[in-house]
Amino acid sequence: MDCRRDEETINKTIDFAKELDCETIQVSLAHAMPGTELHDQMSKEGFLRVEALADTGGHQLPHIEYPHLSKAEMMDGVNRFYDDYYFRPKVAWRIVREALWDSHERKRLYHEATSFLKLRGERLKWVRQGGDIDKTIVSVPGSASASAND
Repeated sequence: MDCRRDEETINKTIDFAKELDCETIQVSLAHAMPGTELHDQMSKEGFLRVEALADTGGHQLPHIEYPHLSKAEMMDGVNRFYDDYYFRPKVAWRIVREALWDSHERKRLYHEATSFLKLRGERLKWVRQGGDIDKTIVSVPGSASASAND
């Protein structure tokens, strides 16, 4: 496996999501829970780098690191996915159009947007620091506690 294939896979996933053109969409990182086939495979291949699923705010942290795709690159892919999907003129207009005519929708979108932008900023900071922000994490159940700097 090489870096180009990893990047190509991320781009194809983003393009596929754009084709679907759903009103809302969510992307998640793969998590290898203890006792699952994925956990056994990732452990065997040495891809489990940090035994954490989320930070204390409940936000996903990558705990699988592939040879040609770092934790920071995966998190950057999540940000890029959301940016490429939601910041298209067609989607932005659809969101704004709904908010213009419905005050409840406007309030809901305001709260969602502020939460989204805050989390986006935290992810960007995490990526800039190479995936090594020193913050308390929630360990994978059944695993020894780990720090985000392992």
